Amino acid sequence: MQNLKYFLSLVFLIFFALTPSVSAKDVRVQTQVPPLELVNPFIGTSGMGHTFPGACAPFGAVQLSPDTDTIPHNVDGQYQPQTYDYCAGYRYDDPTIVGFSHTHLSGTGHSDLGDLLIMPQTGALLLNPGTRDNPDAGYRQRYSHETEQARPGYYEVTLADNGVRVQLTASSRVGVHCYTFPKDAEVQRLVLDLTHGIYNYDSKVLWSSLRVENDTLLTGYRITQGWARANYTYFAITFSRPIKNYGYRDRRREPYMGFWGKLDLQHNFPDIGGRSVVAYFEFDGVADEGLVAKVALSAVSAEGALKNLRTEVGGKSFDQVCAETKAAWERELSTIQVEGTDDQRAMFYTSLYHTMINPSVYSDVDGRYRGVDGAIHESEGFQNYTVFSLWDTYRALHPLLGLIKPDRNTDMVRSMLAHQQQSVNHILPVWSLMGNEGWCMTGYHGVSVVADAVVKGAPLERRAVLDALKTTATWSRFPGL
Repeated sequence: MQNLKYFLSLVFLIFFALTPSVSAKDVRVQTQVPPLELVNPFIGTSGMGHTFPGACAPFGAVQLSPDTDTIPHNVDGQYQPQTYDYCAGYRYDDPTIVGFSHTHLSGTGHSDLGDLLIMPQTGALLLNPGTRDNPDAGYRQRYSHETEQARPGYYEVTLADNGVRVQLTASSRVGVHCYTFPKDAEVQRLVLDLTHGIYNYDSKVLWSSLRVENDTLLTGYRITQGWARANYTYFAITFSRPIKNYGYRDRRREPYMGFWGKLDLQHNFPDIGGRSVVAYFEFDGVADEGLVAKVALSAVSAEGALKNLRTEVGGKSFDQVCAETKAAWERELSTIQVEGTDDQRAMFYTSLYHTMINPSVYSDVDGRYRGVDGAIHESEGFQNYTVFSLWDTYRALHPLLGLIKPDRNTDMVRSMLAHQQQSVNHILPVWSLMGNEGWCMTGYHGVSVVADAVVKGAPLERRAVLDALKTTATWSRFPGL
């Protein structure tokens, strides 16, 4: 504790030495503004900040946020990928939103994820995303920042072309959508694009499957090959109103009509599969009645996703989930209290907020998770995490979490040690992502993170730690040893 006080005192001494002074009266007034209200999730979304404004719980497995592009652009007759520009899926200067997907990286220099994109639609059925230059050719929508709101655990926007009000929130493993359609809407429809993704847009999906279990429940999965070479995303989706009509298209394959050429598998048929599936679901409803969709994720199974959904959000309303996530963020952000101007405190608490997005939870509510060996494991006595951008985070993020969130950081280190045990190379992660090793950047920074946790008193089995450190540091394939 004494080391923590010394560390924080030094940080704040440097911080305020470099910023303008404020009067005691100003400080007294400004410290009344709660940290949550000072966080601005739009900071970092312009240029190459690589952050997103959407909704997530602290360290949550779901990051539900708008994607403004990621589709390759036609430049002089050649399609150029948007791999680096859209690491987080959203850029503030873009004029259109493609849809709202459930997984995003924050602050990284590499892209992936963007799983399970949903977009509301009111007019003609369009099952392609359109383009930035021609959004009317698809389900993409124009929008204005004047209708956008974002705070920890909540995002809102009104789509300019169809007038749908979009509200998003999330628990740790479930994204919750609320779509309010205008009174003059021709139809209330949701598009579910299982093809969409960030990174390797055209060839990312290895397979996807969708089951319409009943008129309010969908289950399924998709397997993608992005930066994470084999990313398994299972899902369970419930709707607050019954589906009245549904269907799908496969962009890669002509429709199959059964052995007799008369079986229509594309309309109201509950078994859907393919590499390029885009489905749609239509609902009855009165004006101003929000259509709520709850989307739970799991890397283990559809049953695991359904258990996550029932355990975390169950029969809760959108507002209840939003309030619980708001309270969670208030607790996390209250770890540190600072004084200063509104701008200074907004910068500080937004930065603190961004330290609590990744690494993120990577296990179901029952502790089961997919390991780096592809097998299903059960975490015993710890919460499993993923998204270890270790060459970025060893020098600042993990040392910080070791001081202000020691229990979480210890679980992250235990997750890294589990990775080491499951790895065919028996080494700590280099850049771990969704049960995969990304092999990004040189060095073995996991050693520094684990050793730092031990020095700070993390309750770890010392012999197992030392073996992991030695095996990693002496791995012959690391260049330059």
